[in-house]
Amino acid sequence: MSAMGQKSSKPRHCSELEPKLNRHSFDMNTIKDKDIKLSPKQGPVHVDSQLVPEWIHKSQFIEVLKENEPGFSRIENFFVKPALRAGENYSSLMLRVTIDVELIDKTIKPMSFMMKVPHESAKMQQMLKTVNFFTVENATYTELISKFENLYKTKGMNISFAPRTYKFKESLKKEPKLANSVLMYDLGQDGYRNVNRLECLNMEETKFVLRKLAQYHAAGAHCRIIHGPYSDVFTQPTFGSNKERALSILNGIMGPFKKMFLDNLNDFKNGDKYYDKFERLFSTLSQQFLKLSTYDPNEFNVINHGDCWIKNLLFKFGPKDLLNFIMTSVHIDYKLKEFDFFIKYYHDHLIDHLQLLGYEERKPTLRELHSQLYKYGIWAITAAVMVLPIVLLDPNEETLESPKFKNMLYTNSRYKAHINKILPWLDNRGLLDTD
Repeated sequence: MSAMGQKSSKPRHCSELEPKLNRHSFDMNTIKDKDIKLSPKQGPVHVDSQLVPEWIHKSQFIEVLKENEPGFSRIENFFVKPALRAGENYSSLMLRVTIDVELIDKTIKPMSFMMKVPHESAKMQQMLKTVNFFTVENATYTELISKFENLYKTKGMNISFAPRTYKFKESLKKEPKLANSVLMYDLGQDGYRNVNRLECLNMEETKFVLRKLAQYHAAGAHCRIIHGPYSDVFTQPTFGSNKERALSILNGIMGPFKKMFLDNLNDFKNGDKYYDKFERLFSTLSQQFLKLSTYDPNEFNVINHGDCWIKNLLFKFGPKDLLNFIMTSVHIDYKLKEFDFFIKYYHDHLIDHLQLLGYEERKPTLRELHSQLYKYGIWAITAAVMVLPIVLLDPNEETLESPKFKNMLYTNSRYKAHINKILPWLDNRGLLDTD
């Protein structure tokens, strides 16, 4: 839940809207093209051992298949490989699990799943002890999505917000690491695929996303009225209640980005003009982030995605996600020039769908939404400084933590072309001011 902005619950992929959600998906990790096909049969098990965790086994999927495929007899072939190209897995690893299932009538049925797992790094494992986003994500699928979709069904609308998800039960007892995973139906089987993040979204694609977000937000707001307050899983602070530990995590994440950005700022157009402002802004960035991450029950609240950019489209938007989405994922020709139009377009559809669902509490005005965008303006900064450079960087073999990777983020010409236009826009809106 979010005060027009914070709690991160992240169902990945998206499904059908009107009636199909075009080519977009929650995590944009479902890819359908000539390169994504069921691997040729090379024996019963094939696992890409370079990236796939060794604790993932064929036997773990038997219970899922028995529960969801009535004619299941046995697994004929089992393949696991990264769903994305090298250089495309950042905070987590997306895997494609393809299985040839032999049915009781001896026919073979191909099935495909997307499996999200954390990286095996010590840093990630330590973070999960404080911020377990897998718990939130799975809770969103099991507790919220169907309720949201049913709200529209009662109004005669067939709107789907997420793919089907599956639970490990018996396998979880043998392999506890499965708790930190999300297993989903592979929407690539139905024609969904990534968009090219380097090109960003055009005007019509952006409007489509904003319309979908408005539908989702309206459902989330009305669901609270119908079913009561959201559980603590969705309203607790993103980085836990221990402020010192939360600041330590944030400083560890943001520190390298802030340093590299300042080191390269003078290479951007009129960069020296903004240096002092960014230096002051960065000195309290983590503290401001924590302050604005606290749920405020007095504001219009929605379930937030918390990490919305073109690779994680789409859902749970408030001002945080609106800012993050527009700043990172919309083409530079529209991102700034049409910003106010995008906000009004989103607001119009939000109000329309709140009314459609029968939401009777006070609705946010457009003026209030703009005020919220200023209040949560820090997310425009973090999006432009810490996410956009990743979006615009060509795939490479460097790890996210490597100094070479971070230097590449701010020296590539594509990012420079964007940030040269974004910096004056941020400054003219007062978003770089700390007073």
